[in-house]
Amino acid sequence: MPVFKYKAVDYSGKEVSGTLFAESEPTLQENLRRMNLYLITARETKPPREFTFQRRVKRKELLTFTVHLQTIVSAGIPIIQGLTDLIEQTGNKNFKKILEDVRASIQSGTGLSEALQKHPKAFSDLYVSVVRAGEATGNLDSVLKDLIGFLEWQEELISNIRQATIYPTIVLVAVTGLVILLMTFVFPRFTAIFEKVNVPLPLPTRIVMGVSHFLVNDWIYLIIGLVLFIFLFKMFQKTDMGRHLIDQAKLHIPVFGKLILKINLSRFSHYLGALIRAGVDITQSLQIVEKVIGNVIIADIIRLMRARVQAGEFMSDTLREYPQFPPLVVRMVSIGETTGNLEETLEKVSAYYDREVPTTIKKVFAIFEPLVIVFLASIVLLMALSMFLPLYQMMGVIAK
Repeated sequence: MPVFKYKAVDYSGKEVSGTLFAESEPTLQENLRRMNLYLITARETKPPREFTFQRRVKRKELLTFTVHLQTIVSAGIPIIQGLTDLIEQTGNKNFKKILEDVRASIQSGTGLSEALQKHPKAFSDLYVSVVRAGEATGNLDSVLKDLIGFLEWQEELISNIRQATIYPTIVLVAVTGLVILLMTFVFPRFTAIFEKVNVPLPLPTRIVMGVSHFLVNDWIYLIIGLVLFIFLFKMFQKTDMGRHLIDQAKLHIPVFGKLILKINLSRFSHYLGALIRAGVDITQSLQIVEKVIGNVIIADIIRLMRARVQAGEFMSDTLREYPQFPPLVVRMVSIGETTGNLEETLEKVSAYYDREVPTTIKKVFAIFEPLVIVFLASIVLLMALSMFLPLYQMMGVIAK
């Protein structure tokens, strides 16, 4: 289908430009009239390429877009006209191009969910599946409301984690900077003094001198080593064995392991509940949750559960066999399957973890903060001793 680049005006006389698919210029004029726009000029141009943007859209931008989309749908505004308004209001150039491509796809006869699916970096499988279910059932308005609540939960969860990590991160960066400053500028001056005096140096001093010498003279090897380690770690993480070992280790990290597990269980209940409420089939819902859960160990359990559900078994039968899912979750899922109100029981599980996860985050970082301070203080103390112990020895030699 031809693509036209056009200029038009709206009711207020404001000039609007863009591109649209249309069979001919009269068809373009009619399509613009449905959008309350009046054509000024138009020329046929080359069809746009399929866009594959690598940059992800920020969660807040996606949430804002979903709120506006729900408002458009609930108000009965034509989707093309609504998207045109959203494109004009969008400040992010990357997201603006994505929305323009979505609008062009819909103009060519593609459904909303199919148009969104072309941009997986912006719209996840879960997002697209929920929208598709809303289109199929005719409940797009209510489905988008649920999706807004889901995105708000995601944003709140990330905000809680970020807020809890601010103080330890500041302390860690500040003390690390202090240690580097002492190692590279202060301690080398003491080292020159120690080398001129024939005094046996204590072990802490010899250790710090060696580290200081390495940082000053051989720092390039440290950079190369770090880059090589990160590269090898990333490569290992992409392998099946690497993903399993790393995700398994995450669940067994002291103090943090329980928090990571609770976050994954919260995701499981929220993701699955959102899909089921939207009307997505249970097996398809489990398949989507498996992809977006974020932990391979939990994803493997969900994959097995999906296969057994397809064979006619209950989800709770599978969950009982794995300690990652506590009795509370198993019991609620079992009740939901028995009563036929799985989405309601999952909502209760979600509400439980919405309270539990922030509380656990505060407890974990309440323990972590003093540990970080003690560890970094120990490093600073070691460096202080490494400088002052030789000085005391030198003073003793001079006194004699």
